[in-house]
Formats: sequence, structure tokens, C-alpha cells
Amino acid sequence: MSSSNIVVRVKYQNCNDLRKSVGKTISYISDKKKADATSIDEYDILKDYMQFANNDSYLYEDKESFTWSNNGDIDARKELLNMNDLDSKGTLWSLVISFPPEFAINNGLITKVDYYNLTKNIMPQLLTGMGFKMNNVTWYCSLHRNTDNPHLHINFFEHHKTISNPKVPYDVIHKLKSNIANYLIDNEKFYKLRDEEFKSITGSISLAELTRIKNQKLFGDKYRRDLNNMLFNLYEVLPPKGRLQYNSKNMAPYKSQLNNIIEYILLHDSTKYKYARYIKLLDEHQKELTAIYGSSSANKNIEYYNNQINKLYAKIGNEILSNYKIYQSIGTMEKEKEFLKKHIKDLKFKSSAYKKQDNIDKVAKDLNRICNLAGLNLLEKRYVFKNWISRSNYNINVDALLSSMDNINTDMSSTEYYSILKKLNYDYDRYSKYKNKMFYQELNYKKFINQAMNYLEYELEQEEKQIINELEYDLSEY
Repeated sequence: MSSSNIVVRVKYQNCNDLRKSVGKTISYISDKKKADATSIDEYDILKDYMQFANNDSYLYEDKESFTWSNNGDIDARKELLNMNDLDSKGTLWSLVISFPPEFAINNGLITKVDYYNLTKNIMPQLLTGMGFKMNNVTWYCSLHRNTDNPHLHINFFEHHKTISNPKVPYDVIHKLKSNIANYLIDNEKFYKLRDEEFKSITGSISLAELTRIKNQKLFGDKYRRDLNNMLFNLYEVLPPKGRLQYNSKNMAPYKSQLNNIIEYILLHDSTKYKYARYIKLLDEHQKELTAIYGSSSANKNIEYYNNQINKLYAKIGNEILSNYKIYQSIGTMEKEKEFLKKHIKDLKFKSSAYKKQDNIDKVAKDLNRICNLAGLNLLEKRYVFKNWISRSNYNINVDALLSSMDNINTDMSSTEYYSILKKLNYDYDRYSKYKNKMFYQELNYKKFINQAMNYLEYELEQEEKQIINELEYDLSEY
């Protein structure tokens, strides 16, 4: 087992307000967009199957819990509030332990409980190795799957300061990595038994294999981001008009780019094995045809392999191009309206430090028009306006301001729209960059994967029928 697969990063901060600093780290590691929310206390192996096989989100669970400590699920915020014996100043250590996805799966680190059992084993040794007294230290963990590699966030601090040098010695980190490796080796038998139990429930499916299939979802969804990035780059350069079909002349300049996307789709975990089988069938069939009919240009089957591949690529490619046509058919302001409905609360509106109230009022009216376009209710508007006022450092009563606003006017041209956004600290480039980022998250890439799977299965079936028919024909000749 290579220690390079176990990456450990540690930092510390000397805090003038220890409670506040700890509270910030709890907020970060408990972020719903990053942290695995499954409950350790409610662990059930059958839930693993339901979670990995059927649900679109690995955060699905009856009980949400983002942090744990030695005894299982904890509410870290609540524990902090109830902590009376805490020095005002102190040191907060933050530890991140990450693993490559394949390494994690192969070594049994699949469910949140697997990571919990690991930390329960290694943390006491780490803390005592650093010289802490166990009754004077608090530690809590969170598992994040929002990046390419699954990783643990572990934070710990003393209630009353005793450690004079907060720097963690290299030999302590080396010992920690060694303890992790030993733990994984020692638990190899347990993981095998767990997998056998899982198979008894699910038939022939192993938990490791099922997780491997879903690893683009569990480990940051790198595949989705990469595919959506490729799709967006293609959609950016395609002409808005003209015949866009896979084999049309208009597609010639973009064919290579489109083929790269199709190949990436066909190499997805859910399609790659069927695709490899299809390629093998075509290759064998082509060799048979060439052996029977020769390799001269008179043989109409000489390009059979390439023609079949082109047919499959055309089906998937036209699906991608059809999605682009639908996107292009929507009017500019309709697109902006749909985008605002989803993301207006995340936009960090801010305007200049105007001295005249008239100028502030004009921007406020423009912001109100944007809110109306997004269809916000009064409570939602209040949230947007309050953040705008705060970021702009204005001394304005948000409720009084909103009460003076017109809630009817929503009509505006795209020129007006972008002009208003510029006043709110979003010039065209910044706004476009943010929209592009959101595009990667919103594009339904699964639709392309599922369609490719359907096309591939159909072509496989047709190829197998073709081979059987030709074999039967050959036999009838004798």
C-alpha cells in the first residue's frame, strides 16, 4: 500500500476568539453542498444499496448529520454553544486527509461509516502523540465528496491551553499516515465479509463495484463537470443558423470537437463495456466480410466498420445538436429570466458609493426591476435588497425602501438588462463567467448518457442479428 495515496495536510491558527473561530470551521465543514449528510447512528447496509443504486443524491437520508466525533453523530454547533469550560484564546488545528477515489474504494472506504470507523481508530493516537490530554480536547469530523478526491475535515482544539508549540511535528504526520495504512490493511477481512453480506442482499452486485459505477457522483462529479465543459465549449462556437446535423457540411469545422464529446460519453462507466463489446463485434464482422468478399474497392462492405461507427456517432451527435437547437430557440430575455429565477439570490449585487440619495434610489429601482423579472416575492426581495445595501455600505431602511417600490414593471430589453447588471457590479464579462459556471451544474448530461446507452444497445442488438443472419445464409449455401 503506497503512502502517497494517503494525503495529509495540517494547519493551525492562534485564535483571539477561539469560540468564534471554531464556529466558522463548523459552518464550513457542515456546508450542505460539500458534506455527506448521511447518519452514522442510523447505518444500515441495505441503505447503501438504495443510496448508491437509486437516489440522485448521496445526501439523501432520513436524518441529516454533517459532523461526528468519537461516539458517532454530533451537532457540532450545539456542542460548542453548550461548552462552558472554554478559554477565550487558544489554538485551532485543522486536518485534511484525502484519498484517490479508486484507492478509497479498493480499500473499503465507501460509506460514511467506513470513514467514521477510520477516524475513531486514528484520532486518539494522533492526539496523545501530540501531547494532548484526552479530557481537555474536542475533535469533530466531516466527510466531503465535492472534489475529485473524497476527503476528511478534522478539527480539534484544547479547552484550556497547555501546548506551547502548536506546530505539528513531521514524525507525528508520518505516524498518522502509517496508522491509516495499517488500519486499512487490518480491516481487509472485514471489508470482504461486508461485501459478501451486501451481495447476499443485492445478488451479484458488490458494494465496491456499485460505488465505482457511481463514483462520478460520489467524488465531486468530475465526469459531469468535464462533459458539461466540453458541451458548453461546443455550444459557444456553433453557428446559430444553418443545418446542424452530424453529417452536414455545416458541421465540418466542428466535427472533431463533437466527436471528442461523443467518445467521452461512450467511455462513461455505464456505456464503456457495451461500447468495447460493440467495437469488438464490428471488428470481427469486418474481418469476416473482407475474407469473404475481398479487400478491393468493388467490395461494398469494405467500409462496413467505419459506416457502423459513423451511424452510432451520428445518433449521439444529433442528440447533442438537437439540445443546442432547443437552447437557441429560446429568446434571450427568456433565458435570462429562467437563469435569474434560479440564481438571483446567489448574485453578489453591489453598487458605487453614491453620495446623492437620488442616485441610490435609481439603482434601487433598477434592482427592483431585476427582482420582478425573477418573480420574487416580498420576502425574497428583502433578502436580495438587504445584501445589496450591506455590500454597498448604504445606510437605508430596507423595509421603507421596498414599500416605495413598484412591483409591476418587468418588461425590459436585453440592452437595459445588461446595463442594470453593470450598475450592480456585474459587467458583461463577469456576468457571463458566472452564468457559464452555473451552466456546468445545470446541464442535464445524464440525458446524453442515457440516450447513448439506448442507441448502443440497439446497435449491439442489430449487429448480433446481422451476424446470425449472415451465418444462417452461409450455412444454407452448403
